[in-house]
Amino acid sequence: MKYFITILFSMLLAVSAYAQKGTLTGTVVDEETGEEMIGVNIFVPSASDGGVTDVTGKYNIRLDPGSYTVEFSYITHQKKIVEDVEIRSGEVTQLDITLAQSSQELDEVVVSARRIDNNEVSLLRLQKRSLPVQDGISSEEINRIGFSNSAESVRQVTGASVEGGKFIVMRGLGDRYSISSMDGIVLPTTNPYRNSASLDLIPSSMVDNIVVKKTFSPDLPGNFTGGAVDITTKSLPDRYYLRLNTSISFNDQTTFNNNFLTDPINNSLSRLGYDDGSRKRNSDWADNEYLNRLNFYLIQIQNNNLSDQQIQGFNSTMQSFSERPFHVNPRTPGLDHSLNVSFGNRHFFGDTQLGYNVGINYSKSYSQYDEREINNYSARIPDGSGSRMQEFQLNRGSESIDEVNNGLIGSVTLQLNPTNEITTTSIYNNNATESVLDMQNGAYPGALSSGSYNNRVISFVQRELFNNQLKGRHTFDNLEVKWSGNYILSSQYEPNTRFIGSPVDTQGRYFYVREVQLPFHFFRDLNDTQYNAKLDVEYKFSNRFSVKTGGFYTQKDREFNEYRYQLENNGTNASNPEFLSFGEASGDFANYFSANNTGILGRNSEGDLILGLTYRDQTRPENSYTGTEGISAGYLMGVWDVTDRLKLFGGVRIEHTDFSVLSGSRNEALREGSINEVDVLPSMNLIFALNEDSNLRLSGSQTLARPNMRELAPFASFDLLGGFPIVGNPNIDRTNVMNFDVRYEIFPSAGELFALSAFYKDFTNPIVMELDVATDQPQYQYINTNNGLLYGFEVEFRKQLGFIASALENVKFSTNFTYTNSRVDLSEREFETRELLDSSIKSYRPFPYQSPYLINMMLVYENSETGWDAALYANMAGKRLAANGAGAAPDVYEVNGKLDNNGRVKSEIPTPDMSFRVQKTFLNRLSAALSVSNLLDYSVVQYQKDADQYFTNSALNPGRTFKLSVTYRIN
Repeated sequence: MKYFITILFSMLLAVSAYAQKGTLTGTVVDEETGEEMIGVNIFVPSASDGGVTDVTGKYNIRLDPGSYTVEFSYITHQKKIVEDVEIRSGEVTQLDITLAQSSQELDEVVVSARRIDNNEVSLLRLQKRSLPVQDGISSEEINRIGFSNSAESVRQVTGASVEGGKFIVMRGLGDRYSISSMDGIVLPTTNPYRNSASLDLIPSSMVDNIVVKKTFSPDLPGNFTGGAVDITTKSLPDRYYLRLNTSISFNDQTTFNNNFLTDPINNSLSRLGYDDGSRKRNSDWADNEYLNRLNFYLIQIQNNNLSDQQIQGFNSTMQSFSERPFHVNPRTPGLDHSLNVSFGNRHFFGDTQLGYNVGINYSKSYSQYDEREINNYSARIPDGSGSRMQEFQLNRGSESIDEVNNGLIGSVTLQLNPTNEITTTSIYNNNATESVLDMQNGAYPGALSSGSYNNRVISFVQRELFNNQLKGRHTFDNLEVKWSGNYILSSQYEPNTRFIGSPVDTQGRYFYVREVQLPFHFFRDLNDTQYNAKLDVEYKFSNRFSVKTGGFYTQKDREFNEYRYQLENNGTNASNPEFLSFGEASGDFANYFSANNTGILGRNSEGDLILGLTYRDQTRPENSYTGTEGISAGYLMGVWDVTDRLKLFGGVRIEHTDFSVLSGSRNEALREGSINEVDVLPSMNLIFALNEDSNLRLSGSQTLARPNMRELAPFASFDLLGGFPIVGNPNIDRTNVMNFDVRYEIFPSAGELFALSAFYKDFTNPIVMELDVATDQPQYQYINTNNGLLYGFEVEFRKQLGFIASALENVKFSTNFTYTNSRVDLSEREFETRELLDSSIKSYRPFPYQSPYLINMMLVYENSETGWDAALYANMAGKRLAANGAGAAPDVYEVNGKLDNNGRVKSEIPTPDMSFRVQKTFLNRLSAALSVSNLLDYSVVQYQKDADQYFTNSALNPGRTFKLSVTYRIN
């Protein structure tokens, strides 16, 4: 810790060399085309100083404090002179400029800096000049509102929602149909069940802007349907900056809750989100003869035929499982807390500039759900003249989660001259989640005729990501070249997930039954290695026509292994007083699973061996797999300004998909899954400028969606709480999608916007997760169904409220609304099965996790003179499909709602997710903010509705969180 404080102190001292000067920075774009201009001359006559815009149209000049006149000139454009530019000591003045093309009537324009709005050019670049339909949020707005990471920021984009605080959902389509990228390169994911990356790993202090493209152009990846989120990070800082943010949070459901439970395996690295090896699988368990040939040794023990050496080896193996216990320890969690540090600078070496950015983040949070429910209903069965839901397994109890996030992101940019720039970026992120699911008030009607049923799951999941990127941008007259390459290592480490489930009789005694799995240990590990390469070349033949071409290649290699070791109680000397039976232990798992109760316990008076608990290797070869994902692509597109108002752009992208997954299955038909296909993906777009402030856009394209390797692998993932297993499908194919969009947008003034969009998407072979009830045990499986479609519209509105009254001059209101309707066909097999049970059943359902509507509202007050800022946010999403129902049972939906006294959702009408934040800035350096989330105290509920009754499948209340954060900033 002392070294960390020393580093921070050194960073604070580093600003002394820059405190006397101020910085003038900004972007220069062409007024007509909206494109960044390279090589524009900026001159400050009174200081005899100046600069030139670089490949991104940006400039950076350091000046002494004072008021200046600044001249902007380019050989083919009108000269612009800006007066009254105020430079303050140690601060950055943002001055974005548009230059008009030359005319004989006017040689130069003189304006006052006080009339220039810094958001004008940003909005022009992000919305008005974009080729695809897109929305976005700038760094100025992110900083003003106080978002801490990219996931929080993107929630304010029209049509966007964030699932689980991390994963993007666009236009009601889950992460299969949305991609996330940083600086144009798709971000990887360490979660095998996810197709997109966690957006919360990138701190907002390092973000320049976030853009969400909603229509496809050939220079984007082909697996684009819902939207493409691109996070642009800062490359060359305007000057030295430092952000130091720390926060503490209080949650009214979790903080200081005495019911919080923890894994007794705890080590010195747990606080940092790492396991020191205490949980990992023992190396001597691999090909262990005692675990693999347990039946043989049980016979030898029964016949008293083991040597002392064999007894010692047998006990050493069996008793090693006692080091990974099934009991839990109570703990009282304290306050959530976080620390984020980011800093950077720019150095000048003549025409060469060097910039760097570093971000460090750490957070620790707790979650406690005291009234947790996870219930399963297997079918709807006849009941007299009607029907009723059949209960399969009811799990009720508590869930305790301890989560740690830490990461580092750093970038270095070398600008050799205004037309050549190279950047290297490295990201390291580690997420560790320790959880205890303790269900002590359940029932198991699907297997037990009566009595209660208890179960417990103890787990630790660690995900690591290491991403290295090198990219360059070079301009030669009318030619621009961009290139990039990535090397990515990612892993998911699940050491020793423990499960124990047991019926309990009326006297509180535990017992085993054949229908319930005996306790077991899961060990899983996943490792990915990925390489990416990308090249884009654009040539401008004239101001009206340009051509862009390029290529992309990526390869990911994966190794996934799963090991399972299960308790065996055959042959135990249950009547021997030296052995503590399961019933006698009555839930005392610490003693029952102890080393003193495991293995060979000694000999009885007759000299026979006394057998305690033993374990068997139940690893299934089909549950481990290796895989390769290879995608190569090339594209050609053109942009043509047909007239001053009409722009056409489009082209074609060709992608080759080469996927292969090889599992250890003994069934040759299920052993390997592969996709080897070539797709031609055309795109055509039209932009018509109705006037200087409004556009009409039309777009049509074809894209695709691919399964991930987990979905191709044929193994079944066991549900620890009695839910139906999920089985991969090696015969699954990709999805082809036709997209059509129309959008009208108007920019009344800087910072204001009204946009209306409509979209339609047609899916061929959509990938869905079907519940197969024809097998002995119902199971979910990924399949391709015939067809699907999705259509809807979006409305976005941003307005300063000063036009109502002068008292509202500092208040901004923004809202967006998305309506979506979708349907995806049931497979013929599922429809025929369900129709036999319910003739009124529909032949389609919505896409998974697609909400019929999504509303975002934000009311922001900002007063730079007093330093007070306040913001009120509201987000409301309609019910969304979470899982398919079994047989004729209704499908499972999810909604943020209120529960009644019986733990059932009161209504399908959602409760808004509402948050409030107020911030005060002191001396332009220090700010303190107080925020409250989940003001209306909703619960996340999954439910089935039958005969106007609601049946809860899952329920948890996240509680209200009160967060106090303090930020110290330089520049």
